[in-house]
Amino acid sequence: MKKNLNIRNIIIVMLCITIILMGVGFAFLASKLEEANKQQDNFEVIITKVEAQTSIKGGSIDPTATKELTDEGKSVKFNFNLHNPKDELAYEITIKNTGNIPAKIIRLISSPDYIKDSRLKSSIEPIVITHTDLANKILNPDETVTVKLLVSYTMTNNVKPINVPYQITVLATSRN
Repeated sequence: MKKNLNIRNIIIVMLCITIILMGVGFAFLASKLEEANKQQDNFEVIITKVEAQTSIKGGSIDPTATKELTDEGKSVKFNFNLHNPKDELAYEITIKNTGNIPAKIIRLISSPDYIKDSRLKSSIEPIVITHTDLANKILNPDETVTVKLLVSYTMTNNVKPINVPYQITVLATSRN
């Protein structure tokens, strides 16, 4: 009789422990589920780094530039100063998707658009600006891509120092 009572007590203790562990497990799973429901899908494509590459000096004065990240990392403003033919400035702009879903870069907006607008392009001649085209590039979460920007002073008979303001803005959307 005492042995039956002992086995019954052990079974009751085991059932109590099982119920307690199930309650703890349920609370843990409920908190994880609530956390997952609170996390919303988002994408954020930003410029994380702007790095000057080797510049080329075409005359006695070095070409210079200033840069500034603006719009919470969506844009970078430049101010280029070139003095002589064959002056050249190169930059690498790193763009990253810091969100948790894939994003699509719609395009890079140049302002002023010296690349596509012929009237604006002629206003800064003999300066030529080119950069990598990232239209429709898909960026997965934490993925980066690099834009190569090149500003050069082409050959001309009318040599004069030229100051060129320029801005690149990243326009992106979720990948749908």
